[in-house]
Amino acid sequence: MLTPRLVVCPILLMLLGAAVPAWAGSPGPRTPRERKLVVRAEEATTLHLLRVAPGTVTTVVFNEDIQPASVDMKALAPLFGQLKVYPGVMVLRPAVAMPETSRPLITARFAGEDAPRQVSFLLVTDPKDVDTVVEVSRHALSAEDLGEELSLLRGRCVAAEAGLATLRALCAQTGLAGAVLTGALGREPVSVEWFPPAVETPGLEVVGSALLYRHIQTRLVSFTLRNSPGSALWVPGVGRLIQLRPNEKEGQALHREIPIRMLEDRLAPGASGQVVLEWHMPQDLDPQARYVLEVWNQEGDRSVRWTGLSL
Repeated sequence: MLTPRLVVCPILLMLLGAAVPAWAGSPGPRTPRERKLVVRAEEATTLHLLRVAPGTVTTVVFNEDIQPASVDMKALAPLFGQLKVYPGVMVLRPAVAMPETSRPLITARFAGEDAPRQVSFLLVTDPKDVDTVVEVSRHALSAEDLGEELSLLRGRCVAAEAGLATLRALCAQTGLAGAVLTGALGREPVSVEWFPPAVETPGLEVVGSALLYRHIQTRLVSFTLRNSPGSALWVPGVGRLIQLRPNEKEGQALHREIPIRMLEDRLAPGASGQVVLEWHMPQDLDPQARYVLEVWNQEGDRSVRWTGLSL
C-alpha cells in the first residue's frame, strides 16, 4: 500500500524546502509532474528515466522497502545539495543540472528476495518537465512464479528445437539426392540449354556460356562471371527479368527482380565466381514470348545481360 509512505512526504518536503524555479538562464519554469511506475520482473535491467532539476525536490516512494545502503551516495554527492534514502522513500534535490555526456545512475536494491531484485534510474535534467513525486510499485514474482515461467520457456525451446531439427535435416541434403528428398526435383524431366552470348559492361566477362535449366515452372540460370583486373570491386545486386513485346522492344508485361546467389559476397579485380539465379514462371504466360535477363551489381552501374531469350 502506498498511503503510509506518502505521509512521510510532506514532512520531508518541509525539511528540505519547497521546490524552487529553475535556474536563471534556463528555458523557463519547469512543469512539475507526478507519475506512477511499475517495475516488473522481466524488466529488471530496464533503465527508468527520472527527471530532476536544480533546487527542485524529487520524491521517489516505493511500495516495498529498499536497502538504503545499496544506493551509492558517495558517487552522487557532488551533484546534489541533499540526497536522503530511507527504506520506503528516496528524496533528491540536485545542486546542478545533470551532465549530458555521462548521465548519473541510481540503482536501489529491494529488501526482499523476490524478482525484480532492484530498480535503476537514469537521471536527466529536462528543460520543460521535472518529476516531483514518483510512486514505484514493485510487481514481484516469487520463486514459484519464476519456476512456472521457466517451465513455459523450456517448453517453447523444445518446440523451437524440433522445428530447427527439421530445417537442419533439409539443409543437410545436398546434390541431386538432396533435390529429390526436399521436393525441389520431381518426376518431370529437366531440360538444359546454352544461352546466347551476353552483352557485358566493360570490365565484366561471362566465362563460356550461361546454362538454363528448366523443371516444370522453375527456371535456373548459372554462369561464371569474371571481374577484369583493374576494375572496381563487383558486389552482387539483383537480377531483372523483362518480357519483350512482339516487336522485340522491352515492355512491362513481366518485370521481376531475382535474387543473385553466389558463394562469394563480392568479386575482387581479377577474380571469378559462379552466379546462380532461380525463379518460377507463371503458368499463364505466352510460350512464344521472349525475355531480357539482366544481372546487376549493388551500385546498379555494371551488369551483364541476355536478350531475346525463350524461357
